[in-house]
Amino acid sequence: MQFGMPTLIENRTLQENIDLCSSLGLNFIELNMNFPEYQVECLEQIDHLTEPAKKAGIYYTIHLDENLNIADFNHLVTDAYLETKTIEALKKSVKWLNK
Repeated sequence: MQFGMPTLIENRTLQENIDLCSSLGLNFIELNMNFPEYQVECLEQIDHLTEPAKKAGIYYTIHLDENLNIADFNHLVTDAYLETKTIEALKKSVKWLNK
């Protein structure tokens, strides 16, 4: 079993969260897509996420935006959420994790 922590808003940067995670001996940080710094545009720039994680020996999980509803009965709503590129950004993240 592995243990991690959520992204803490008390920490101003990702690096502060990484440092805390490492100092506590945890394995991962849950990046919360409800926070501005973890929107799709930021997650697509994966190098700024992967390098610090590799150095610290941790990984990330993704907490999807609570509003993301790709299974809505209204196909227009589903299509709009799929157009946000969230799924594509997560695919890149998964490829990194599987290396």
